This record gives sequence, structure tokens and C-alpha cells, in this order.
Amino acid sequence: MSDAMVTARMSAEKKEAGNRVLEQLGTNASQAVNRLYDYVLEKKELPFPEQQERRKYTQEEIARAIAWVDSIPRKDRFSTMTDDEIRRERLASRGLATRGDFS
Repeated sequence: MSDAMVTARMSAEKKEAGNRVLEQLGTNASQAVNRLYDYVLEKKELPFPEQQERRKYTQEEIARAIAWVDSIPRKDRFSTMTDDEIRRERLASRGLATRGDFS
């Protein structure tokens, strides 16, 4: 006997449309969620292709990508600023801090 509930947030429209499709498939939301959990527990992965096809990047690949992005010349007023200085300037421009707060 089932004694625990799982709660998920979604739009009412999505819920209604999904329930109609599940009914056409001969099942319901509770059975679908139970089957999802059974799959995850057995396989230790999600049954969605986009999750399975995502490859892992090595630290070297990540470092090369960061170096490439960092090598792109900046051609704006931020070009001579560090990343921290840019963040501070943006916060100050939004009124979330004053430029003097960071001295």
C-alpha cells in the first residue's frame, strides 16, 4: 500500500493536458511517477535522452574553454576592469550598492 506523496508544481494547463494523454495511454499521473521512480532507482539515471547524451568535460577542456573566453578582447567600458570590478559596477548601476561600498 502506498503511504507517501510526491508533489510537483506545473501549470494547470500542463497538468490537464498531461492527464488527458496519460489516460489515452491507459495510465495516470500516479502510475507514471511510480514508474519513473522505479526506473531511477534501478538504473541510477534519468530516462530522458538529453540527460544521457550529455558528455562530461575534462578539467583540461574546461580550462581551454575558459582561456579562450578570457582571450576575447573586450571593446567596451569594462575592457580594463576585472570581473569583480564589473560585478560591482553593475550592482551600483542598479542601485543595489554605491560605488563607495566596495572600497
